[in-house]
Amino acid sequence: MRSAIVALYAVFFATFCFAKNSAQADDQPFLTLNATDIEPELGHELEQNFGWNTGLSHRAFSELEGETEFEYGFSDQLQLAAATSYAWSYEHDHRAPPSPSESGSQWGGIRGEAIFQAMNVYFDPIGLGFLVGGGAGPSARSVEANILLQKDFLNTRLRFAINAGGEFGSEKDGTWSDVSALTFKAGLAYNITWDWSAGIELDAERDFDGLMLNGHAIPIASSCFIGPTIQYVAHPWTASLGFQTQLPWAKDFSHAAGAIENGYLADVERTRVAFRITRDFY
Repeated sequence: MRSAIVALYAVFFATFCFAKNSAQADDQPFLTLNATDIEPELGHELEQNFGWNTGLSHRAFSELEGETEFEYGFSDQLQLAAATSYAWSYEHDHRAPPSPSESGSQWGGIRGEAIFQAMNVYFDPIGLGFLVGGGAGPSARSVEANILLQKDFLNTRLRFAINAGGEFGSEKDGTWSDVSALTFKAGLAYNITWDWSAGIELDAERDFDGLMLNGHAIPIASSCFIGPTIQYVAHPWTASLGFQTQLPWAKDFSHAAGAIENGYLADVERTRVAFRITRDFY
């Protein structure tokens, strides 16, 4: 009788652990950065992102962005993803002399990504992952590499994540030119209930003309965004909404006239709004 009770408790404990780990798989409470959670082996997810960027100095500006992404768990430590993006923008310069408004749509191209989970945040002291990716489109080509760090507190209810890395490639503005960027992103998210979480995200970037890999990069500008994110989970669906504003700490290293206005980069949007909906298939 005692052995049967012990076996029953063992089965219950194993089932609980499995359910807990399954619920935590690919737990992504952030919009602008990645946690170290990835899809389980053979798990897959369809992700749809929408974005609205607005607020340029002396200009009426709106940009609507979209990205469709498919993620696949190749193994419990390796996640692969493929995505395509598209955008529509409107701009009207209010500075003299008056100029006509411009609008149009553009396909952003395709992107591929792989994340290797070196340390699991649920079983190791910290979560550690490595992201590599690349993309190509009509007006941009790039590769990126990031280190992903995560630490959980309060029995995983409070999650802190950092992404740090760089992006290298080329952009077409009449002619192709080499560009680079260093990026640092951080996020803190708290599970208010089993279904709702709220957090805050920081997104900092320093841009360069030229490639840092060959030592010919020249710093041109730096900017920083911060804002809140909320997420609702109703498995297998997840919805996330976030808002970010540019901080008045921008730098223009070329010292071009009008590039900085009241601490903001004049040619970078002041406000970003993002919405994401995902559907798991495991």
